[in-house]
Formats: sequence, structure tokens, C-alpha cells
Amino acid sequence: KNQPINMGIVSQLHSILRPFLLRRLKKDVEKQLPSKTEVVVRCPLSRRQKYLYDEFINQSTTKEKIKDQEFLGLMNVLMQLRKVCNHPDLF
Repeated sequence: KNQPINMGIVSQLHSILRPFLLRRLKKDVEKQLPSKTEVVVRCPLSRRQKYLYDEFINQSTTKEKIKDQEFLGLMNVLMQLRKVCNHPDLF
């Protein structure tokens, strides 16, 4: 059953639970930590990775998903290609 939310009860619940919840960001807690840096290291694919990559790209279902340009289909293709590159044994 859909019942209207009583905002008074919600705010009372928040005030009761607030002391028990710990929500802090690392940057607020530790001021001496250096800022996060990202390093990109490029490396070529192995022979096996290239083979799996090409096999996946040349499948008819993959070509159809790329041709349709449907968002979820393209995201699925990209995730599969990422798996080939990062974890070829799991592909």
C-alpha cells in the first residue's frame, strides 16, 4: 500500500540514527595523504589476446550489435573486448 511519507518521522529517525552512522571521506580524515595520481601504462596485446580479440570482433552477432548502434549492445561488446584484454583466461 502506498502511504504518504511523514517527514516528521523521517527526520526523527535520521536524528536517532546519525550518531551510529560513520560517513567520512578519506580526504577529510587524513590531511597528510598525497593526492591520488593515475599512471597509464600501455602495452601491446599478446598473440593469444589478439587472436581472441579478432575472433570476437569477426563474429556475426558482434557485427550486428555494432551495426545496430544500440547503447546496451555496444556496452556489452566493449565489456567483452575489455575482458579479452584484461583476463583472456576468463573469456
